[in-house]
Amino acid sequence: MTVRPFKKFSPAEDRIWKLLWEKQILEARKHASELWLEGLDLIGLQYDRIPDFNQLNQRLKELVGWELVSTDVIFSDGQDWFEHLARRQFLVTEYIREEKDLAYTPLPDIWHDTFGHLPFMAHQRYADYIERFAHHALKFTKDQRKSLGSMWWYTIEFGFMVEYGEMKAFGAGLMSSPGELQQALSDDVQKIPYSLEEFDRISPSPHEMHKKLFVLDSMEQLENSVEEWVARYERLHTF
Repeated sequence: MTVRPFKKFSPAEDRIWKLLWEKQILEARKHASELWLEGLDLIGLQYDRIPDFNQLNQRLKELVGWELVSTDVIFSDGQDWFEHLARRQFLVTEYIREEKDLAYTPLPDIWHDTFGHLPFMAHQRYADYIERFAHHALKFTKDQRKSLGSMWWYTIEFGFMVEYGEMKAFGAGLMSSPGELQQALSDDVQKIPYSLEEFDRISPSPHEMHKKLFVLDSMEQLENSVEEWVARYERLHTF
């Protein structure tokens, strides 16, 4: 398989990264989970420019044994996404949002992939969970795993987690979206306990900010979630 070389970003694209950093970093440091905060230091992102992904790729390999794979696809198909994750490959898109979309964009750009996801991925425990999730997801068809996709969305992308008695932002989508994080922390968004049953009834949309989000009790609850989903699915579909 030919590996796509990492894109060399322009000064204009670096400027968007810097503007996003300035807009988000203070709130992120105030409201982020401990896991994300530690990971941000581990991977060593810089505020003034998009990272050199050859260097960042090497750093991730050293930390957790994963590699970064460049793609020109902005929104990867679920099957392709999980197939890469199962191989311990994390896709990073070459796209970065426009200045008018600093606060919010429905598209997962390189700021989301890098600032949102990679601090979490710097931890072996978290990265192992993501790999395990992907292997389980690939056992099911797209239709069969619909609620599993919802669980991913409301935990990995837009979840909260209780840490030392406080609710902290845990999802990569919250960490990378200044507007979404501000909205999620407000009383306009209902925060409810993590629930497998609720994921069967809710359909996430990337095209609008959320009105309801979920709160995990602990990292252990997240780690157990995918096996619990599989057990529940098999129980409900065994006749």
